[in-house]
Amino acid sequence: MSISSLSPADYRRFRRHQFWTDHGVFRELFYANFHQIAPGVYRSAQPSPAQLRRWHAQVPLRTVLNVRSPAPHEPHYRLEQDICDQLGIRHLPLQGFGSRDLPERERLLAALELFPQLERPLLIHCKSGADRAGLISALYVWQECGWSLEQARQQLRLWPYGHIRYANTGILDWFLAQVAAAGGNAAGFDLRQWVATAYDREALLASFRPWYRLDWVTDRLLRRE
Repeated sequence: MSISSLSPADYRRFRRHQFWTDHGVFRELFYANFHQIAPGVYRSAQPSPAQLRRWHAQVPLRTVLNVRSPAPHEPHYRLEQDICDQLGIRHLPLQGFGSRDLPERERLLAALELFPQLERPLLIHCKSGADRAGLISALYVWQECGWSLEQARQQLRLWPYGHIRYANTGILDWFLAQVAAAGGNAAGFDLRQWVATAYDREALLASFRPWYRLDWVTDRLLRRE
């Protein structure tokens, strides 16, 4: 196990930012949204260094998939990379996914190509653990754990994950519903082929109609990214 590469001053500064500005106070004191969803597969909100160290002591994590579209200079990214380096965990950022948006075709294909390379035990997280982590968890357990699409869609639900489908975050449910309508429930359906040849991000975004009265919950109250 290596030692921290951050100076004590940088660590304190980054932790203050993570705890207060990045709303870590809620994740660390009230609800980390940490769940095992399949053998060796976990999902959560953004972990603090202490949370990641504690979970790693319980489960020897091999990989952390970070779905926050992080930039290497951001405090939460620096802290996560530092603690992963200390614990010997592979830290992988997954770019291009939003809680109220759909990924570009190339980003989605890159994620699907990455899935078989992820060593378990695996932790998938975003900021709140509700939306982006839910979509990636759904795709992962469908493609890599042998779940049906309908079973996988349960990764996007209000309890216990906090996903709100009746707001703009429902675009993620709409995406999976359209995959199902295209034959996703059929045996032998090739998701990669469908994404490469039939996925139309702009058409799906244009056809989605959220229940806008709940957008204030995701945008203002919960401040989803």
